[in-house]
Amino acid sequence: MKKTTVPSSRRTWIAAASLALSLPAMADALIGVSLPQTGPKALVGRNFKQGVELAVAEINAAGGVLGKPLEVVFEDDQGDNPNGAINAVNKLMQVSKVPVMIGPHYSVTQMATQKTYCNGKVVSLTGGTSVAITHSGCNYVIRTRSDDDVQAKALIAYAQKELKAGEKTAIFYANDDFGKSGQARVVAQMASLGLKPVAVESHNPSDKDYSAQLAKLQKAGAELVILWAHDTDAALILRQAKQFGLPFKFAGAVLSEEAFLKLAGSAAEGSMSASYFVPTDPNPAVQAFVKKYEAKYRMAPDVWSATYYDATILAARAINEARSPDVEKIREAFSGVSYSGLLADYKCDKAGDCNRQVNIVEIKGGQPVVRSAVKF
Repeated sequence: MKKTTVPSSRRTWIAAASLALSLPAMADALIGVSLPQTGPKALVGRNFKQGVELAVAEINAAGGVLGKPLEVVFEDDQGDNPNGAINAVNKLMQVSKVPVMIGPHYSVTQMATQKTYCNGKVVSLTGGTSVAITHSGCNYVIRTRSDDDVQAKALIAYAQKELKAGEKTAIFYANDDFGKSGQARVVAQMASLGLKPVAVESHNPSDKDYSAQLAKLQKAGAELVILWAHDTDAALILRQAKQFGLPFKFAGAVLSEEAFLKLAGSAAEGSMSASYFVPTDPNPAVQAFVKKYEAKYRMAPDVWSATYYDATILAARAINEARSPDVEKIREAFSGVSYSGLLADYKCDKAGDCNRQVNIVEIKGGQPVVRSAVKF
C-alpha cells in the first residue's frame, strides 16, 4: 500500500486547526474600550483601563452580564489623536463587533469618530465634556460626566459668590475643541450674571511659553483667571505665573487632577477647580472605592479611574436591562437605568446626558479639598 506523505506546511496547519478546535470557545466581547495605551497620554490610559477592569471584576463576581462573564476588549486610540481614535473605533466595530463602546474620551476624538459610529452599529459612553458631543445629532452617544456648561455654571457662580472677582475675571483657554467649548460656556455664564471678562487669551495645546498671554492678563487688571486648559499646560501656566510673581487666583476644569498637581507643585496652592472626582472626597462610596482600588493597584485612583469605573457599571446595567446585545435595545435601555455612582447619581436624558453634578474643589496643602457638591 502506498504511503501518503503530508507536506510539512500542511501538517502544521492541520495541527494548529486541531488545537483551535480543542480549545473552549471564547465569549464574544460585549464592551469595547477606546483609550490611550501609547503616546503622551498612556499614563492616563493606564488609570482609565484599571477603572474598567476593577468594574468588570465586580460585575462578574455578581453574575456577569446576560448570564455570562463580561468580556471586554481594548484598543489604543492614542488619546487626543483623531486618526488614532478613528482606527480604534473601526477595529472595535468591524473586528470585535461590540454593541457597546467606552470612549473615545477626548472631545476632539469623540467628535471625530461620531461620523463613524453614529450609524447605529454601536453605543458609545464617554466622559468628554464638550456640549456638542450630545447635541450634534448623534443618537448613540451617552455622556457620563457633566458637560462644560454645568462646569462653567458651577464654577462661575461659586467664584463670584466666594471670591467676588466680578469684572476682574479673565479667561485663558486652550485653542482646541475642549478649550473653545469651555471658553464659550464661561463667557455665557458670566453674561447671565451681567458680567464680561476683563480679558480673553488663548494658547495652543502643548505650548511651553505663556509669558505673553500672562502679561496681557496682568495689564488688563485680572484678579481671577478662569483657565480652560489640559492638565500639563495648566500646570506650566500656574508655574510661570508664580515665577513672574503674578498675584492671580486661578480656577478651572482640571486644576485638581493628579497629573496637574504633580507638575504644578506649590504653584497649585489655592487654585480652584470644577472637579468630577478626587480621592480625598469624604463621600463613603468614594472612600470604599479608593480602598478597593488601592488594594488592587497599589496606587490611588484618579478621575479617569473613577469615570470609567462608573461608565462600565452603567453600560453593564443597560445591557442587562435590554436583555439583549442588540444596539437599539441597549440604547433605549439607558433611559430607564439609574445608578448611584462615584461621580453622580446617574439618570440619562433623551440626549444621552446622564450627569448634572460637579464638585467645587480647592487645593490646600497640596491636596484637593471638596468645598461644595453642585447639582443642577
